[in-house]
Amino acid sequence: MVVCSSLLRATVQPLLAIALFLILWINIKDSFLFTNSLQANQLIVEKELCPLVSPKLVGWTDLSLARTTAILEQDEKIVESEMRKAGVQDGGRYEPSECQSRHKVAIVVPYRDRKKNLAIFLRYLHPFLQRQQLSYMIIVVEQSGHLEVNRGMLRNIGFKEAQLLERFQCFIFHDVDFLPEDDRNPYTCPEDGKPRQMAYSIDYWDDYRPTPANHFGGVTALSATDFQLVNGYSNAFWGWGGEDDQLYQRVLFHNLTVTRAVEDQPSLLHQVHYKTLPHPKEKPNPRRNRILKAGSKRFKSDGLINLQYRRMALELKPLYTYVLVDIDDSSPAHWLEQKTQ
Repeated sequence: MVVCSSLLRATVQPLLAIALFLILWINIKDSFLFTNSLQANQLIVEKELCPLVSPKLVGWTDLSLARTTAILEQDEKIVESEMRKAGVQDGGRYEPSECQSRHKVAIVVPYRDRKKNLAIFLRYLHPFLQRQQLSYMIIVVEQSGHLEVNRGMLRNIGFKEAQLLERFQCFIFHDVDFLPEDDRNPYTCPEDGKPRQMAYSIDYWDDYRPTPANHFGGVTALSATDFQLVNGYSNAFWGWGGEDDQLYQRVLFHNLTVTRAVEDQPSLLHQVHYKTLPHPKEKPNPRRNRILKAGSKRFKSDGLINLQYRRMALELKPLYTYVLVDIDDSSPAHWLEQKTQ
């Protein structure tokens, strides 16, 4: 019995020692992981908000034909490499590393057959937005097929697709041929109830003279809440023109107040100038005025609520999120426009 007891102790004691060691090691590891996690969370919490006015702004930028041509001729791979180093992630996403941005913005670009314009736009706008210390994503929506382009639908699709990827505070609907000349032009989110008409001082419009108050195209910013409230753009406008005018009607119908940056400070008008890139002139939609006259009759039934399309591709490209869609002749929007003829 004495021999058995000694053997038992000799066997059990090493096992107890191993068990105690394992318990001690697990406790130390968990404590280490918890401490690291706590420190990481503290770093996130302690990250300060970006200043109201970014210290990175440089003001006016030369956008002459020579300058935009030079931008276009840059090597694509070198540009993408430089953008990655600057912090641009696949899909055209960006977050400032030095502070927590006050604004989460989706830039929606309706697109078709503007390859050169798009290249210049992306290469110019990314650094522009970064200097404003914005959290943003650029989403480009292209319409396939043979039908005339429907920019209202493409913008609505951009809104829907962006919201499926992330939650954004606001949306800036941006024509691909418009470039802001001065980074003091705010691409920040407008307040709820105050959509912002941004492109109201344009090179081709009487040498930057402010456009009429009812002009609501080119570059327009709305909070996500307001865009949902007005039911987005009409889906009934095929070809050039009309969809921006009806969005303006919808905004007024819902008693929203359209704002323009520095409108009350004429001496600062140069800060909101836009340069337009050359492109083939499009044929105006001859039916747009008939659709506009229908006005508020279709505000509730035509827009985000009846949006139908087929997504053919979704790609996170180095500088933007690309969405290719098909809108066929059976779309309710196409039927709706034909009904007005």
